[in-house]
Amino acid sequence: MSNIHPYVKQNSVLYGLTDEYSLSKEEYYLLYSFFVTYSMCGTQSAKKRSFVDYGWDSNTIFETAGGKKTVTSLGKALTSILPISEKDPLFVFANDNSVAPFFLATQLNDGTLPEYNSERAVIAQTWENNKYLKLFYRVRDGLAHGKFVLKYSSSNEKMVLIQDDDGKKVTARILLKLDTLLYFARVLSNGMF
Repeated sequence: MSNIHPYVKQNSVLYGLTDEYSLSKEEYYLLYSFFVTYSMCGTQSAKKRSFVDYGWDSNTIFETAGGKKTVTSLGKALTSILPISEKDPLFVFANDNSVAPFFLATQLNDGTLPEYNSERAVIAQTWENNKYLKLFYRVRDGLAHGKFVLKYSSSNEKMVLIQDDDGKKVTARILLKLDTLLYFARVLSNGMF
C-alpha cells in the first residue's frame, strides 16, 4: 500500500494551474469523440469502437509467427505517432497501482512540474492488453472528467497535462503534445471524424 500514491488536491500536478491556450472547436471535437465518446477501452463508453471498427486488420500491435514478433500495420501506425519501448524510462506502465516511485523519475511528481518540454507518462494498472490502450484509457479519464490543463513548452509547443485519479489515489500523470493526441485520433480513426 505504501507505493500507492494518495490523491491530495494540493499535491496534484494540476493544482492552481490555468490553461495557457484554448482548443479549437475542431480539436475539442476530435479529442472528445475519439478518446471519450467512442473510447476503445474497457466499458468506458456504450458507443465503444475498436481498432477493427476503424478499419484496422486486428486490435493487436504485434503478430507472432514461429516465435517471432512482427509489427502489424496498426503497430507501425501507433509507433510512428509515439514510439513507446519496453525500456523507455519516460513512459512507465505499472502492473498494479504502485505508481508513486515512478513520479519522481519521470518528473511528474507532486505540484508544479519543473518543465513541460518532454512527453512522458506514469500509468497505473488498467484492464487493457497493451501500452497504447492503457494510455488511451487514462487519457480518456482525464479528458472526460476535466482533469487536464493546456500548457506551452519552453519552445511554445502546445502540451496537454493530464492527471487521472479516483479521489483516493492517483492512477496516472501524463504529459503529451497536443499534436500527439490529435495524430492518434486522426490516424487511428482513419478520418472518420
